[in-house]
Amino acid sequence: MRKRSSAKITRTLAVFVLLGMLAASTIGASKNMALIAPAASKLSDVPLADLVKYCKGTTKAWPDGKNFLIVIKNPDAPEMSGVLQKLFGGSPAEAKLAIAKLNEGRAVVKVVGNDEETLRVVEATPGAVGVVDVYSITSSVKVLRVDGKLPFDVGYALKGN
Repeated sequence: MRKRSSAKITRTLAVFVLLGMLAASTIGASKNMALIAPAASKLSDVPLADLVKYCKGTTKAWPDGKNFLIVIKNPDAPEMSGVLQKLFGGSPAEAKLAIAKLNEGRAVVKVVGNDEETLRVVEATPGAVGVVDVYSITSSVKVLRVDGKLPFDVGYALKGN
């Protein structure tokens, strides 16, 4: 009787461990992402449709004449999947192909290693915007609204998966 009870406890623990591992693997993909610009930028709200046009190269400069540049983390990062889908369409692999094609003429998309590097590039580059985890934001940048919504608003377009 003790063997059955012990085996049942072991199986139950194994199930909980597996569920915990699955939950932990999805935490990185559900980050709240934010669209940022240099703190001195006059931008405050960008329609998602316009942002997609910039990201696809249809529109190349902001209304003030500054060249558009978007700074993103590695497209293979789990939290970038939903962002890439919204901005470039398709899977991360398709987005990487689109980014490579866009950057043939001039840099439209700059891929960096982490949020801190994204902040540095956006802060130092006129016309740049970036996508970062909301908890990485500093006073050197400002958060832009997308379709009138901020990252924690219901329906914000750039939420993680």
